[in-house]
Amino acid sequence: MDKILKIKLSIIAIFLLVTIYFFYDSHFIQNSHAIYSFDNIAFLVASICFGVIISASIYNLSFYFYIRNLQYLYYGLAQLSTLLFLITLDSIYITPFDSIFNITSRLLFDITRASILLFSMLFIYEFIKVYGIYRVNRLIKIIIYLTIFDIIFALLFSFTIFTNFVPIFISIWLVLSEANRQIKERDMPFYALLTGWYIVIFMAIMEYIGLIDFLGISFPFIHLTFALESIFLSLAISYKFKLTQEKQKMQQSLLLQQSRLASMGEMISIIAHQWRQPLNFLSVANMNLEEMHKNHQDSQMLIRESNRQILYMSNTIDSFRNFYNPSKEKKEFSIKESIESLFKIVSPSLKEAKIKTTLNIINDFTLYGNRNEFEQVLLNLINNAKDALIEKEIKEPLIHIQIEQSLITIEDNAKGIEKKNLKKIFDPYFSTKKDSDGIGLYISKMIIEQEMEGRLKVFTNTKGTKFMVEV
Repeated sequence: MDKILKIKLSIIAIFLLVTIYFFYDSHFIQNSHAIYSFDNIAFLVASICFGVIISASIYNLSFYFYIRNLQYLYYGLAQLSTLLFLITLDSIYITPFDSIFNITSRLLFDITRASILLFSMLFIYEFIKVYGIYRVNRLIKIIIYLTIFDIIFALLFSFTIFTNFVPIFISIWLVLSEANRQIKERDMPFYALLTGWYIVIFMAIMEYIGLIDFLGISFPFIHLTFALESIFLSLAISYKFKLTQEKQKMQQSLLLQQSRLASMGEMISIIAHQWRQPLNFLSVANMNLEEMHKNHQDSQMLIRESNRQILYMSNTIDSFRNFYNPSKEKKEFSIKESIESLFKIVSPSLKEAKIKTTLNIINDFTLYGNRNEFEQVLLNLINNAKDALIEKEIKEPLIHIQIEQSLITIEDNAKGIEKKNLKKIFDPYFSTKKDSDGIGLYISKMIIEQEMEGRLKVFTNTKGTKFMVEV
Protein backbone atom coordinates (compact mmCIF):
# COMPACT_ATOMS: atom_id res chain seq x y z
CA MET A 1 0.00 0.00 0.00
CA ASP A 2 1.54 3.30 -1.07
CA LYS A 3 1.57 6.59 0.82
CA ILE A 4 -1.27 8.30 -1.09
CA LEU A 5 -3.67 5.39 -0.58
CA LYS A 6 -2.79 5.28 3.13
CA ILE A 7 -3.66 8.99 3.43
CA LYS A 8 -7.01 8.46 1.67
CA LEU A 9 -7.94 5.52 3.88
CA SER A 10 -6.90 7.44 7.00
CA ILE A 11 -9.15 10.37 6.06
CA ILE A 12 -12.09 7.98 5.44
CA ALA A 13 -11.48 6.25 8.78
CA ILE A 14 -11.46 9.61 10.61
CA PHE A 15 -14.63 10.63 8.76
CA LEU A 16 -16.30 7.37 9.84
CA LEU A 17 -15.35 7.81 13.51
CA VAL A 18 -16.50 11.44 13.60
CA THR A 19 -19.80 10.59 11.91
CA ILE A 20 -20.52 7.72 14.31
CA TYR A 21 -19.63 9.79 17.38
CA PHE A 22 -21.42 13.05 16.56
CA PHE A 23 -24.18 12.12 14.12
CA TYR A 24 -25.16 8.59 15.10
CA ASP A 25 -28.81 9.37 15.87
CA SER A 26 -29.40 11.48 12.75
CA HIS A 27 -28.63 8.51 10.50
CA PHE A 28 -31.63 6.56 11.79
CA ILE A 29 -34.41 9.17 11.74
CA GLN A 30 -37.69 7.70 10.54
CA ASN A 31 -39.69 10.18 8.47
CA SER A 32 -43.46 9.90 8.71
CA HIS A 33 -44.22 12.41 5.95
CA ALA A 34 -42.69 13.82 2.76
CA ILE A 35 -40.48 16.89 3.03
CA TYR A 36 -40.23 17.84 -0.68
CA SER A 37 -42.91 18.51 -3.26
CA PHE A 38 -42.35 18.32 -7.02
CA ASP A 39 -44.30 20.53 -9.38
CA ASN A 40 -45.43 19.28 -12.80
CA ILE A 41 -42.11 19.99 -14.56
CA ALA A 42 -40.02 18.37 -11.82
CA PHE A 43 -42.39 15.39 -11.77
CA LEU A 44 -42.07 15.03 -15.58
CA VAL A 45 -38.26 15.22 -15.46
CA ALA A 46 -38.13 12.61 -12.67
CA SER A 47 -40.44 10.31 -14.65
CA ILE A 48 -38.24 10.62 -17.75
CA CYS A 49 -35.21 9.80 -15.63
CA PHE A 50 -36.97 6.69 -14.36
CA GLY A 51 -37.53 5.69 -17.99
CA VAL A 52 -33.82 6.18 -18.82
CA ILE A 53 -32.73 4.04 -15.87
CA ILE A 54 -35.25 1.30 -16.72
CA SER A 55 -34.04 1.33 -20.35
CA ALA A 56 -30.40 1.07 -19.23
CA SER A 57 -31.31 -1.88 -16.99
CA ILE A 58 -33.09 -3.75 -19.78
CA TYR A 59 -30.35 -2.91 -22.30
CA ASN A 60 -27.48 -4.21 -20.16
CA LEU A 61 -29.28 -7.29 -18.86
CA SER A 62 -30.30 -8.19 -22.42
CA PHE A 63 -26.69 -7.88 -23.53
CA TYR A 64 -25.64 -10.18 -20.69
CA PHE A 65 -28.06 -12.90 -21.75
CA TYR A 66 -26.82 -12.47 -25.33
CA ILE A 67 -23.02 -12.50 -24.84
CA ARG A 68 -22.64 -13.67 -21.19
CA ASN A 69 -20.30 -10.87 -20.20
CA LEU A 70 -20.43 -10.25 -16.45
CA GLN A 71 -19.96 -6.48 -16.64
CA TYR A 72 -23.36 -6.17 -18.37
CA LEU A 73 -25.01 -8.28 -15.65
CA TYR A 74 -23.49 -6.29 -12.78
CA TYR A 75 -24.26 -2.91 -14.33
CA GLY A 76 -27.82 -3.98 -15.15
CA LEU A 77 -28.30 -5.05 -11.52
CA ALA A 78 -26.72 -1.79 -10.33
CA GLN A 79 -29.30 0.09 -12.41
CA LEU A 80 -32.15 -1.97 -10.98
CA SER A 81 -30.83 -1.22 -7.48
CA THR A 82 -30.68 2.49 -8.40
CA LEU A 83 -34.28 2.34 -9.61
CA LEU A 84 -35.50 0.72 -6.36
CA PHE A 85 -33.42 3.17 -4.32
CA LEU A 86 -35.00 6.17 -6.05
CA ILE A 87 -38.48 4.69 -5.64
CA THR A 88 -38.00 4.19 -1.89
CA LEU A 89 -36.32 7.61 -1.59
CA ASP A 90 -39.24 9.29 -3.36
CA SER A 91 -41.78 7.37 -1.28
CA ILE A 92 -40.20 8.64 1.93
CA TYR A 93 -39.33 12.22 1.02
CA ILE A 94 -41.20 13.47 -2.06
CA THR A 95 -44.77 14.16 -3.09
CA PRO A 96 -46.59 13.08 -5.22
CA PHE A 97 -44.38 9.95 -5.37
CA ASP A 98 -45.19 9.12 -1.75
CA SER A 99 -48.79 8.42 -2.71
CA ILE A 100 -47.89 6.80 -6.06
CA PHE A 101 -45.34 4.29 -4.77
CA ASN A 102 -46.40 4.21 -1.11
CA ILE A 103 -43.26 2.35 0.03
CA THR A 104 -42.06 3.50 3.44
CA SER A 105 -39.67 0.67 4.33
CA ARG A 106 -36.45 2.09 5.73
CA LEU A 107 -34.92 -1.40 5.50
CA LEU A 108 -35.56 -1.50 1.73
CA PHE A 109 -34.03 1.97 1.44
CA ASP A 110 -30.83 0.82 3.20
CA ILE A 111 -30.57 -2.47 1.30
CA THR A 112 -31.04 -0.86 -2.13
CA ARG A 113 -28.42 1.76 -1.27
CA ALA A 114 -25.97 -0.98 -0.27
CA SER A 115 -26.89 -2.96 -3.40
CA ILE A 116 -25.95 0.01 -5.60
CA LEU A 117 -22.48 -0.03 -4.04
CA LEU A 118 -22.16 -3.83 -4.26
CA PHE A 119 -23.09 -4.16 -7.93
CA SER A 120 -21.22 -0.99 -8.86
CA MET A 121 -18.05 -2.40 -7.31
CA LEU A 122 -18.56 -5.72 -9.12
CA PHE A 123 -19.11 -3.84 -12.37
CA ILE A 124 -16.01 -1.65 -11.92
CA TYR A 125 -13.98 -4.76 -11.05
CA GLU A 126 -14.99 -6.44 -14.32
CA PHE A 127 -14.61 -3.21 -16.32
CA ILE A 128 -11.04 -2.36 -15.23
CA LYS A 129 -9.81 -5.95 -14.95
CA VAL A 130 -8.17 -5.73 -18.39
CA TYR A 131 -5.93 -2.86 -17.24
CA GLY A 132 -4.07 -5.16 -14.82
CA ILE A 133 -4.16 -2.86 -11.77
CA TYR A 134 -4.14 -5.54 -9.10
CA ARG A 135 -3.86 -3.24 -6.07
CA VAL A 136 -7.14 -1.58 -7.05
CA ASN A 137 -8.72 -5.00 -7.53
CA ARG A 138 -7.81 -5.91 -3.95
CA LEU A 139 -9.32 -2.63 -2.72
CA ILE A 140 -12.55 -3.37 -4.61
CA LYS A 141 -12.76 -6.84 -3.07
CA ILE A 142 -12.46 -5.38 0.45
CA ILE A 143 -15.33 -2.96 -0.25
CA ILE A 144 -17.41 -5.81 -1.73
CA TYR A 145 -16.92 -7.94 1.40
CA LEU A 146 -17.86 -5.00 3.65
CA THR A 147 -21.00 -4.32 1.60
CA ILE A 148 -22.09 -7.97 1.64
CA PHE A 149 -21.63 -7.95 5.42
CA ASP A 150 -23.68 -4.74 5.55
CA ILE A 151 -26.59 -6.29 3.62
CA ILE A 152 -26.58 -9.41 5.83
CA PHE A 153 -26.43 -7.19 8.92
CA ALA A 154 -29.42 -5.20 7.63
CA LEU A 155 -31.46 -8.36 7.08
CA LEU A 156 -30.76 -9.37 10.69
CA PHE A 157 -31.03 -6.01 12.45
CA SER A 158 -33.10 -3.88 10.00
CA PHE A 159 -30.41 -1.27 9.30
CA THR A 160 -26.96 -1.00 7.70
CA ILE A 161 -23.73 0.17 9.28
CA PHE A 162 -21.06 0.65 6.61
CA THR A 163 -23.20 2.38 3.97
CA ASN A 164 -25.03 4.42 6.61
CA PHE A 165 -21.91 6.05 7.97
CA VAL A 166 -19.69 6.00 4.86
CA PRO A 167 -21.70 7.34 1.90
CA ILE A 168 -21.39 5.08 -1.15
CA PHE A 169 -19.95 7.90 -3.26
CA ILE A 170 -16.84 7.92 -1.03
CA SER A 171 -16.09 4.24 -1.73
CA ILE A 172 -16.65 4.69 -5.46
CA TRP A 173 -14.49 7.83 -5.52
CA LEU A 174 -11.71 5.98 -3.67
CA VAL A 175 -11.66 3.14 -6.22
CA LEU A 176 -11.93 5.36 -9.31
CA SER A 177 -9.27 7.80 -8.11
CA GLU A 178 -6.87 4.93 -7.46
CA ALA A 179 -7.66 3.39 -10.85
CA ASN A 180 -7.11 6.72 -12.57
CA ARG A 181 -3.80 7.10 -10.76
CA GLN A 182 -2.48 3.65 -11.65
CA ILE A 183 -3.73 3.06 -15.21
CA LYS A 184 -1.00 4.22 -17.59
CA GLU A 185 -2.86 3.92 -20.91
CA ARG A 186 -6.39 5.25 -20.45
CA ASP A 187 -8.88 4.80 -23.28
CA MET A 188 -12.23 6.37 -24.15
CA PRO A 189 -14.33 3.77 -22.25
CA PHE A 190 -12.40 4.51 -19.06
CA TYR A 191 -12.85 8.28 -19.47
CA ALA A 192 -16.59 7.73 -20.03
CA LEU A 193 -16.69 5.63 -16.84
CA LEU A 194 -14.99 8.41 -14.88
CA THR A 195 -17.28 11.10 -16.33
CA GLY A 196 -20.48 9.21 -15.52
CA TRP A 197 -19.49 8.43 -11.96
CA TYR A 198 -17.96 11.82 -11.19
CA ILE A 199 -21.25 13.46 -12.15
CA VAL A 200 -22.97 11.27 -9.55
CA ILE A 201 -20.26 11.89 -6.95
CA PHE A 202 -20.42 15.66 -7.41
CA MET A 203 -24.21 15.75 -7.01
CA ALA A 204 -24.07 13.34 -4.06
CA ILE A 205 -21.59 15.62 -2.30
CA MET A 206 -23.84 18.65 -2.90
CA GLU A 207 -26.75 16.72 -1.42
CA TYR A 208 -24.72 15.35 1.49
CA ILE A 209 -23.38 18.71 2.65
CA GLY A 210 -26.87 20.21 2.42
CA LEU A 211 -26.22 22.71 -0.37
CA ILE A 212 -29.39 21.74 -2.26
CA ASP A 213 -31.47 22.11 0.91
CA PHE A 214 -29.85 25.48 1.55
CA LEU A 215 -30.81 26.71 -1.93
CA GLY A 216 -34.37 25.54 -1.34
CA ILE A 217 -34.79 24.23 -4.90
CA SER A 218 -37.25 21.37 -5.28
CA PHE A 219 -35.99 19.60 -8.40
CA PRO A 220 -35.00 15.96 -9.17
CA PHE A 221 -31.26 16.59 -9.34
CA ILE A 222 -30.47 13.11 -8.02
CA HIS A 223 -32.76 11.49 -10.60
CA LEU A 224 -31.20 13.50 -13.41
CA THR A 225 -27.71 12.67 -12.19
CA PHE A 226 -28.37 8.92 -12.13
CA ALA A 227 -29.96 9.13 -15.60
CA LEU A 228 -26.85 10.86 -17.00
CA GLU A 229 -24.67 8.27 -15.30
CA SER A 230 -26.73 5.53 -16.98
CA ILE A 231 -26.14 7.08 -20.39
CA PHE A 232 -22.39 7.64 -19.92
CA LEU A 233 -21.70 4.20 -18.50
CA SER A 234 -23.86 2.42 -21.09
CA LEU A 235 -21.84 4.24 -23.77
CA ALA A 236 -18.62 3.22 -22.02
CA ILE A 237 -19.63 -0.44 -21.97
CA SER A 238 -20.76 -0.36 -25.61
CA TYR A 239 -17.53 1.28 -26.77
CA LYS A 240 -15.48 -1.18 -24.78
CA PHE A 241 -17.42 -4.01 -26.41
CA LYS A 242 -16.49 -2.55 -29.81
CA LEU A 243 -12.80 -2.41 -28.84
CA THR A 244 -12.98 -6.02 -27.63
CA GLN A 245 -14.52 -7.11 -30.94
CA GLU A 246 -11.76 -5.31 -32.86
CA LYS A 247 -9.13 -7.00 -30.69
CA GLN A 248 -10.67 -10.41 -31.36
CA LYS A 249 -10.74 -9.65 -35.09
CA MET A 250 -7.08 -8.67 -34.89
CA GLN A 251 -6.20 -11.94 -33.15
CA GLN A 252 -8.12 -13.91 -35.77
CA SER A 253 -6.21 -12.13 -38.52
CA LEU A 254 -2.91 -12.96 -36.82
CA LEU A 255 -3.90 -16.60 -36.49
CA LEU A 256 -4.89 -16.66 -40.17
CA GLN A 257 -1.56 -15.14 -41.17
CA GLN A 258 0.40 -17.55 -38.99
CA SER A 259 -1.57 -20.46 -40.42
CA ARG A 260 -0.70 -19.34 -43.94
CA LEU A 261 2.98 -19.00 -43.05
CA ALA A 262 2.99 -22.42 -41.42
CA SER A 263 1.40 -23.98 -44.52
CA MET A 264 3.90 -22.28 -46.82
CA GLY A 265 6.75 -23.29 -44.51
CA GLU A 266 5.63 -26.94 -44.64
CA MET A 267 5.36 -26.81 -48.43
CA ILE A 268 8.82 -25.25 -48.80
CA SER A 269 10.29 -27.83 -46.41
CA ILE A 270 8.89 -30.58 -48.67
CA ILE A 271 10.34 -28.85 -51.74
CA ALA A 272 13.70 -28.43 -49.97
CA HIS A 273 13.73 -32.12 -49.09
CA GLN A 274 12.99 -33.06 -52.70
CA TRP A 275 15.70 -30.69 -53.99
CA ARG A 276 18.47 -31.84 -51.64
CA GLN A 277 19.15 -35.19 -53.28
CA PRO A 278 19.37 -33.86 -56.90
CA LEU A 279 21.53 -30.94 -55.72
CA ASN A 280 23.84 -33.30 -53.85
CA PHE A 281 24.02 -35.53 -56.91
CA LEU A 282 24.92 -32.55 -59.13
CA SER A 283 27.55 -31.41 -56.63
CA VAL A 284 29.18 -34.87 -56.58
CA ALA A 285 28.97 -35.03 -60.39
CA ASN A 286 30.75 -31.67 -60.62
CA MET A 287 33.51 -32.97 -58.35
CA ASN A 288 34.01 -35.96 -60.66
CA LEU A 289 33.91 -33.77 -63.76
CA GLU A 290 36.43 -31.41 -62.16
CA GLU A 291 38.78 -34.35 -61.56
CA MET A 292 38.26 -35.69 -65.08
CA HIS A 293 38.89 -32.30 -66.76
CA LYS A 294 41.46 -30.87 -64.37
CA ASN A 295 43.72 -29.95 -67.26
CA HIS A 296 40.98 -28.27 -69.31
CA GLN A 297 40.71 -24.58 -68.34
CA ASP A 298 37.32 -23.86 -70.00
CA SER A 299 35.77 -26.93 -68.41
CA GLN A 300 37.11 -25.90 -64.99
CA MET A 301 35.51 -22.44 -65.34
CA LEU A 302 32.18 -23.98 -66.35
CA ILE A 303 32.28 -26.43 -63.42
CA ARG A 304 33.04 -23.63 -60.93
CA GLU A 305 30.09 -21.59 -62.27
CA SER A 306 27.90 -24.66 -62.00
CA ASN A 307 28.95 -25.10 -58.36
CA ARG A 308 28.07 -21.47 -57.64
CA GLN A 309 24.59 -21.98 -59.10
CA ILE A 310 24.07 -25.14 -57.05
CA LEU A 311 25.17 -23.29 -53.88
CA TYR A 312 22.86 -20.39 -54.79
CA MET A 313 19.90 -22.77 -55.19
CA SER A 314 20.71 -24.43 -51.86
CA ASN A 315 21.03 -21.10 -50.03
CA THR A 316 17.83 -19.79 -51.65
CA ILE A 317 15.74 -22.71 -50.48
CA ASP A 318 17.22 -22.31 -46.96
CA SER A 319 16.35 -18.60 -47.01
CA PHE A 320 12.75 -19.34 -48.00
CA ARG A 321 12.41 -22.06 -45.37
CA ASN A 322 13.74 -19.79 -42.60
CA PHE A 323 11.63 -16.88 -43.80
CA TYR A 324 8.36 -18.79 -43.64
CA ASN A 325 9.13 -20.38 -40.29
CA PRO A 326 6.28 -19.09 -38.01
CA SER A 327 8.52 -18.82 -34.94
CA LYS A 328 7.49 -16.40 -32.15
CA GLU A 329 10.99 -16.27 -30.62
CA LYS A 330 12.17 -12.77 -29.80
CA LYS A 331 15.85 -11.82 -29.79
CA GLU A 332 18.21 -9.10 -30.95
CA PHE A 333 19.00 -9.04 -34.66
CA SER A 334 20.78 -6.78 -37.11
CA ILE A 335 18.55 -4.69 -39.35
CA LYS A 336 21.17 -4.76 -42.10
CA GLU A 337 21.44 -8.56 -42.04
CA SER A 338 17.65 -8.88 -41.96
CA ILE A 339 17.15 -6.69 -45.03
CA GLU A 340 20.03 -8.32 -46.95
CA SER A 341 18.46 -11.71 -46.24
CA LEU A 342 15.09 -10.40 -47.41
CA PHE A 343 16.64 -9.10 -50.65
CA LYS A 344 17.67 -12.62 -51.59
CA ILE A 345 13.97 -13.48 -51.68
CA VAL A 346 12.51 -10.39 -53.38
CA SER A 347 15.27 -9.56 -55.86
CA PRO A 348 14.34 -12.15 -58.53
CA SER A 349 10.69 -10.99 -58.72
CA LEU A 350 11.75 -7.33 -58.83
CA LYS A 351 14.24 -8.00 -61.62
CA GLU A 352 11.63 -9.93 -63.56
CA ALA A 353 9.26 -6.94 -63.27
CA LYS A 354 12.16 -4.66 -64.39
CA ILE A 355 11.90 -2.59 -61.21
CA LYS A 356 15.04 -0.80 -60.14
CA THR A 357 15.75 -1.21 -56.44
CA THR A 358 18.20 0.88 -54.44
CA LEU A 359 19.30 0.17 -50.89
CA ASN A 360 20.98 2.90 -48.82
CA ILE A 361 22.23 1.73 -45.42
CA ILE A 362 23.50 4.85 -43.67
CA ASN A 363 24.01 3.03 -40.40
CA ASP A 364 23.11 -0.39 -39.03
CA PHE A 365 21.39 -0.98 -35.69
CA THR A 366 19.99 -3.91 -33.74
CA LEU A 367 16.36 -4.48 -32.85
CA TYR A 368 14.84 -6.73 -30.20
CA GLY A 369 11.86 -8.66 -31.49
CA ASN A 370 10.78 -11.40 -33.86
CA ARG A 371 12.97 -11.17 -36.95
CA ASN A 372 10.60 -13.30 -39.00
CA GLU A 373 7.65 -10.99 -38.33
CA PHE A 374 9.76 -7.90 -39.03
CA GLU A 375 10.83 -9.28 -42.40
CA GLN A 376 7.21 -10.13 -43.18
CA VAL A 377 6.33 -6.45 -42.70
CA LEU A 378 9.10 -5.25 -45.02
CA LEU A 379 8.20 -7.90 -47.61
CA ASN A 380 4.58 -6.77 -47.53
CA LEU A 381 5.55 -3.10 -48.01
CA ILE A 382 7.93 -3.94 -50.88
CA ASN A 383 5.34 -6.16 -52.59
CA ASN A 384 2.71 -3.43 -52.28
CA ALA A 385 5.09 -0.97 -53.94
CA LYS A 386 5.86 -3.50 -56.68
CA ASP A 387 2.16 -4.17 -57.35
CA ALA A 388 1.41 -0.42 -57.52
CA LEU A 389 4.27 0.14 -60.01
CA ILE A 390 3.11 -2.72 -62.23
CA GLU A 391 -0.59 -1.76 -62.04
CA LYS A 392 0.06 1.88 -62.98
CA GLU A 393 2.59 0.90 -65.70
CA ILE A 394 5.31 3.29 -64.52
CA LYS A 395 7.94 3.71 -67.24
CA GLU A 396 10.96 3.82 -64.94
CA PRO A 397 9.75 2.01 -61.80
CA LEU A 398 11.83 2.53 -58.68
CA ILE A 399 11.78 1.28 -55.08
CA HIS A 400 14.20 3.01 -52.72
CA ILE A 401 14.95 1.58 -49.28
CA GLN A 402 16.93 3.51 -46.70
CA ILE A 403 18.11 2.68 -43.17
CA GLU A 404 19.10 5.57 -40.94
CA GLN A 405 19.34 5.42 -37.14
CA SER A 406 16.05 3.79 -36.03
CA LEU A 407 14.12 4.59 -39.22
CA ILE A 408 13.50 2.34 -42.24
CA THR A 409 12.00 4.05 -45.29
CA ILE A 410 10.47 2.28 -48.29
CA GLU A 411 9.59 4.67 -51.12
CA ASP A 412 8.25 4.19 -54.65
CA ASN A 413 7.38 6.41 -57.62
CA ALA A 414 3.95 4.89 -58.33
CA LYS A 415 2.12 8.27 -58.33
CA GLY A 416 0.78 7.95 -54.78
CA ILE A 417 -2.39 6.76 -53.06
CA GLU A 418 -5.78 8.39 -53.59
CA LYS A 419 -6.80 10.63 -50.68
CA LYS A 420 -10.11 8.80 -50.19
CA ASN A 421 -8.19 5.55 -49.56
CA LEU A 422 -5.33 6.95 -47.47
CA LYS A 423 -7.21 6.90 -44.14
CA LYS A 424 -8.43 3.34 -44.70
CA ILE A 425 -5.33 1.51 -45.91
CA PHE A 426 -4.51 0.18 -42.42
CA ASP A 427 -8.10 -0.98 -41.81
CA PRO A 428 -8.67 -4.75 -41.82
CA TYR A 429 -10.22 -6.23 -44.99
CA PHE A 430 -9.77 -3.01 -46.99
CA SER A 431 -7.92 -3.30 -50.28
CA THR A 432 -7.90 -1.62 -53.69
CA LYS A 433 -6.29 -4.68 -55.32
CA LYS A 434 -8.20 -7.55 -56.87
CA ASP A 435 -8.03 -10.95 -55.15
CA SER A 436 -6.65 -9.42 -51.94
CA ASP A 437 -7.98 -10.09 -48.45
CA GLY A 438 -6.89 -6.64 -47.23
CA ILE A 439 -5.15 -7.73 -44.03
CA GLY A 440 -1.50 -7.26 -45.07
CA LEU A 441 -1.06 -3.62 -44.03
CA TYR A 442 -3.35 -4.11 -41.04
CA ILE A 443 -1.17 -6.93 -39.70
CA SER A 444 2.01 -5.02 -40.59
CA LYS A 445 0.90 -2.02 -38.52
CA MET A 446 -0.12 -4.28 -35.66
CA ILE A 447 3.24 -6.11 -35.63
CA ILE A 448 5.28 -2.89 -35.65
CA GLU A 449 3.15 -0.94 -33.17
CA GLN A 450 2.02 -3.65 -30.76
CA GLU A 451 4.65 -6.38 -30.96
CA MET A 452 7.67 -4.10 -31.44
CA GLU A 453 6.34 -0.88 -29.87
CA GLY A 454 7.25 1.15 -32.94
CA ARG A 455 5.36 3.23 -35.50
CA LEU A 456 4.31 2.54 -39.09
CA LYS A 457 3.43 5.71 -41.01
CA VAL A 458 2.54 6.47 -44.61
CA PHE A 459 3.06 9.65 -46.65
CA THR A 460 1.90 10.13 -50.22
CA ASN A 461 1.84 12.70 -53.01
CA THR A 462 1.43 12.72 -56.78
CA LYS A 463 4.97 11.36 -57.26
CA GLY A 464 4.77 8.32 -55.03
CA THR A 465 4.26 6.77 -51.61
CA LYS A 466 6.63 6.53 -48.67
CA PHE A 467 6.22 4.07 -45.79
CA MET A 468 8.27 4.80 -42.69
CA VAL A 469 8.97 2.14 -40.06
CA GLU A 470 10.19 3.73 -36.84
CA VAL A 471 11.42 1.25 -34.23
